[in-house]
Amino acid sequence: MVITNQDAVSSSAYRQHYCRNTGSKLCDGSHDNGVTVLQTTVPTVSPCRGDRTVMSAIKLGGHLGLIELFNISSSVKTFLGPQKSYKFIYDQDTQESTLICSPFRLLESLDLSSAVGQLFNETIQAHHKVYKTGTTTLFFLVGVWSKAVLECLHHGVPVSLIVSGMQEGLNSCIEHVEALHIPLYNILGTKQNSFHRVSVVDGGSDNVSKTKSSNFSSSRDGNFGLECLGHIPKTLKYVQTTPPSKGNLHSQGSHMNKLSRSRHFSMPKTSSFQNSSQISSHSLEDLTQSLSHGNSEAMELVEKAGTLLHETAHELFVTKDLFQASRLNICFLRGVPEVISSVSFGYVTLLKQEYATVVRNLEGKPLKILLLDGDLTEIYRHLGFNKSANLKSVSGFGVNERRTWEDTWISTACQRIVEANINLILVRGDACPQLIMQCLNQNTLIITHVKPNILQAFSDCTGAEPVTYLTQISHYSIGCEVIAKLCPQWSPESSQTIAVNFHAHNINLVTVLVSCRLLPKMQIIEDQFWACTHRLHNALLDQKVFPGGGAVELFCLHYLRKLEGNLVNGGPHFCTPSWLSYSMVHYKSSIYQCLAKGWILYISTLLFNMGEYASEFEAMTFIQKELQNIGTSSSPSSYVFNEYSKKVELIDDEKLQMHHRKVTVYDDVNPKVEAWRSALHLVLTVLQSDAEIITGSTQKQVIEGESSSGNYVFL
Repeated sequence: MVITNQDAVSSSAYRQHYCRNTGSKLCDGSHDNGVTVLQTTVPTVSPCRGDRTVMSAIKLGGHLGLIELFNISSSVKTFLGPQKSYKFIYDQDTQESTLICSPFRLLESLDLSSAVGQLFNETIQAHHKVYKTGTTTLFFLVGVWSKAVLECLHHGVPVSLIVSGMQEGLNSCIEHVEALHIPLYNILGTKQNSFHRVSVVDGGSDNVSKTKSSNFSSSRDGNFGLECLGHIPKTLKYVQTTPPSKGNLHSQGSHMNKLSRSRHFSMPKTSSFQNSSQISSHSLEDLTQSLSHGNSEAMELVEKAGTLLHETAHELFVTKDLFQASRLNICFLRGVPEVISSVSFGYVTLLKQEYATVVRNLEGKPLKILLLDGDLTEIYRHLGFNKSANLKSVSGFGVNERRTWEDTWISTACQRIVEANINLILVRGDACPQLIMQCLNQNTLIITHVKPNILQAFSDCTGAEPVTYLTQISHYSIGCEVIAKLCPQWSPESSQTIAVNFHAHNINLVTVLVSCRLLPKMQIIEDQFWACTHRLHNALLDQKVFPGGGAVELFCLHYLRKLEGNLVNGGPHFCTPSWLSYSMVHYKSSIYQCLAKGWILYISTLLFNMGEYASEFEAMTFIQKELQNIGTSSSPSSYVFNEYSKKVELIDDEKLQMHHRKVTVYDDVNPKVEAWRSALHLVLTVLQSDAEIITGSTQKQVIEGESSSGNYVFL
């Protein structure tokens, strides 16, 4: 299968002008990563002035940036929802293919050398760096809202009104969806009065915790998320095997407390569902399954890691301080049956066979550890290092002199390590191979490419301060009481590697060992694991979640239609001529309609990918009926919350046998909301830059000067 990007369309003038005004860095040479790209030809529009000329240019496809955004985002539809379709990226240069199932990996294979492509890439990377989840929503909304803006331009809506109207509509939606917040308090590490089958591995034990694909316990049928609301009866344990039935949804409307507001003071914004006097405890098991989003096996490993951290901390509840994504590490066991995937305290890594003798000599003994935040090489210098000034090179080293200099450095470095009686060195970067071998002869292990969070975990539990160079070694930088242990049960017989566990007292680090026989599947499993980890991390950090399954987007869609109806029915209330008032109302209504169409496409695609509807058209029909039910409800937020907090049936078809699971679906709050904001901000930025190129005006004139100049398109 060849993944194609059908819209790599940009002119040289557009790219240069766009980079000059947005500050994006753009290389002159085109970047070709081997992915097949099908380019569509769009008429090039020269910069011009005058609204009539601009409109004719728009009809010819003058907004190349928006067109390119829409085309780039069109390839992500199959990644939305719990049942994702895998894609193969075929490289025609190397004749190799890559298996992906996430938009973030798809981004690495697309040709994003254009100005818009680079800006799109920077937006996705920035969001992923902070939240590590919500990328699919951002990816998809960029496409549908680009299409919505193009539709507004086709209807002749001025750019300034599009920018202000869409920002106003989205901000209003974000403010009103706060009523759907589900508070998370008192998350229990174990499920009370229910079968709890999670078993873990201690770093010093020989027991293996196996992860087998089995049915979930009856505790899944608990009423998580509903009993926390005082106004909802605790007897409500309705389990629904499908989403709300079409046209037959009942409303349990409850009175919504209104929030007092004043221009002279501000009150903290709280969810209307938080005003309950009764807060019940929830379990980590229920929360993880609600946030799994179809990746039940990966989330089960995350749940095990959280349970292990909780049991060791001897605390009653799982909090944001207890479970953090930085306290987890993943290690792949290649060629090992998948049934032995497990979790273990400490740092588990795979080492070469020549390390086995040294590990056996050090096993069970308290080791001294050194943490190096950099490379362990002779030529390494820290970031920001400046060479001495006013130095002139008279002659360089010859081959023999250079070799002698390196040998001297290796001998000196090895001597420093031996004198400090260091047994284990964890290096963030690379290390000199000759030094590694000499240290092995001295019963000293050097492990390279260690992640910063692992260095920090050993620093916290051993007291060792990370250093940059061996010359900085002191008693403050050496930690003690680290234990090494061989793990033969995790070492495949046919492999050339061994599994070793390094742990210390009170270490807050859990390694998740994932076994996989297929090499292309390893990247997918890792992406799913970290997505589940950060989804749980963000939920505990925010202490609130959204009802999932498109409930929040459906509520936004209802609210946008309500705003549109208020504009049309309310009539003009402006101190301006009537023709201008009615025109602004008409255009603002069109903007809300286009923004709402983006939500409709999002929800219909999500429902279709969930497998509940045979086509997106059938899903859209269900959306229209749901909007009618919400509109007739006395409390729309209560209706949406009550109906979409029920359990829905998801089908796990990753294996030959179909496993049906009844879970309550939840979404993170901040990653979702920030994905909305980032998507709209990117679309409006490209819109304004396109308008600059077409009209030849400055950005300030495009945004602010339209209304004052009187050059409205409707004239």
